[in-house]
Amino acid sequence: MVIRLKNASLRFLRDVVCRVSSQVLPAGYSEDVHPLIRRFCLARTGRHTNIKVDDKFSYQGAADLPRGNSDHDGEPSHDIHAMRKEFRKHGHKKRHGTKANNSVPRVSQKGCYHVKKLPGRAFQPYIFQIVLDTPRNVLRTVLDKWMEDGNHLERNEVLLVLFHLRKQLLYNKALQFMEWIERRKLLNFEERDYACHLDLIARNHGIEAAQKYIERVPKPFRNEVLYETLLVNCVCLTDIQKAEQVFKEIRDLFLPLTISVCNQMILLYKRVARNKVVDILMLMEKENIKPSPFTYRLLINLKGQSNDISGMELVLNMMKDNGVEPDFATQTMVAKFYISGGLTEKAEEVIRAMEVYIKDKRHAIRSLLDLYAVLGRPDDVARIWKLCTEPKLEDFLAAIEAWGKLGRIEQVEETFEALLKTSPKLTSKYYNAMLKVYAGNELLAKGKEFLERMCFSGCPNGPLTWDALVKLYVNSGELEKANSFLLNVTEENPDRNPLFGSYIILLKAYAEKGDVRNAEMIFDRLKKIRYPGRTPPYGFLLEAYVNAEVTPHGFRERMRADNVCPSKPVIEQLKRLDNLQKGAETIE
Repeated sequence: MVIRLKNASLRFLRDVVCRVSSQVLPAGYSEDVHPLIRRFCLARTGRHTNIKVDDKFSYQGAADLPRGNSDHDGEPSHDIHAMRKEFRKHGHKKRHGTKANNSVPRVSQKGCYHVKKLPGRAFQPYIFQIVLDTPRNVLRTVLDKWMEDGNHLERNEVLLVLFHLRKQLLYNKALQFMEWIERRKLLNFEERDYACHLDLIARNHGIEAAQKYIERVPKPFRNEVLYETLLVNCVCLTDIQKAEQVFKEIRDLFLPLTISVCNQMILLYKRVARNKVVDILMLMEKENIKPSPFTYRLLINLKGQSNDISGMELVLNMMKDNGVEPDFATQTMVAKFYISGGLTEKAEEVIRAMEVYIKDKRHAIRSLLDLYAVLGRPDDVARIWKLCTEPKLEDFLAAIEAWGKLGRIEQVEETFEALLKTSPKLTSKYYNAMLKVYAGNELLAKGKEFLERMCFSGCPNGPLTWDALVKLYVNSGELEKANSFLLNVTEENPDRNPLFGSYIILLKAYAEKGDVRNAEMIFDRLKKIRYPGRTPPYGFLLEAYVNAEVTPHGFRERMRADNVCPSKPVIEQLKRLDNLQKGAETIE
């Protein structure tokens, strides 16, 4: 009876999703740049055209966020999950049988590790600090010397190092550390160790290298966890061919087909081949695999992105009928789709119901501030903010962003000053939020003034700060200054690239002006950096030719050389430009 009900639910979901048409969605540290930023923010603001560039493009900066595996509250890959679980289990236990310190390093608010000098021996910092501070080209030598000095390494220390390296997106160094452990045979590798190693190989060297690594893994450990980790990386790169190949291997090897694997395929198809989502739902029905809350969230997101509000509501109701109550994240998603669909009353109804979470869930206030700001409700933003009697740093950040969306600059600045009183030594994250507000509201003078303040405060900056500065100049129409800044910051920081999105917003601005020469120049610089998993943005480049009414000779051949398949809009634009050229030749 249970199976019958489950299958009926899956058939219903399949029928709902069948109404979605196939749609291909487009596909991304040196700290001391204060003199460079000062040079740009002190430059006099000249006349500028009023060009507003929408920064909500489909590309995401590769350096901005760690590669996740979901659009909304995704499920982490097994290796990450195991690492976090093991760290929580052992991370704060005292170590035994080691010549190092007797406790796991404690992290201060500044991110520094407190270490103690042991009596009778030379000072030895914690292994994570050594890995973090050592250049990659000598890391193996330094670690070998550390072992020769009589130090020992335990599993909880390895997990700690990998946890923090991944958290800081230092995947290359994490892979070096993992390979050093394997070469020295310091650990008896277990399921999660092989999965973690495979994940790091995929991130650094690509899917094919990760597939070759599987051949080195002992057969007892070539299980669904290993293959799912590989699948997650394929989905992160939106590599549909490799993902389907891995999925087929899972089936051919008769490995257990888990709901997590099915969710990864739904996530992939939701992005690039929506008509194939129904195939996964049919397979789940056949294999009697029960949908998880994440499955429902993916389908709700799918329907919402397709602007099929009635279909979204059907999935939501089916979710409730099967005893799965929508959590706060799902309700937030539904509210946003109501807002984007112009259904303000329904959105307000959902948001009001979400206010019951304020007392129990700390993050509820942050989401509600954002939702009321998107709705354009300053009174409700003020009301929710007053309910936050003991705000944390992230609460201040949410309030700054909410007031910024409403264009209430005075409240934004008051909130930031209150934040400084709470925590005088802020990281660049909070300064960047202010820069984004000034950029979004085209307040170039205020943005420059704030940048100077940021520099004098000694706050470190990086790609996110550079991105905010680029947006500030672009949104104010000063494209040449944005271009010059990007060029200089790249030259002065050869070991750290600007965000992919920083180039995209500038490319889009030149494209809107029909400035083919500068658009080609930005496109060329973007290609040379080679952001992993990022497809060359030919669509934005073509827009420059369209707006300039210039035929892009050899454009199809260029795309073919980069293995980029033209989308339907690109094909139509190329045909239009071809016809334009033929018409000009006829007149001549």
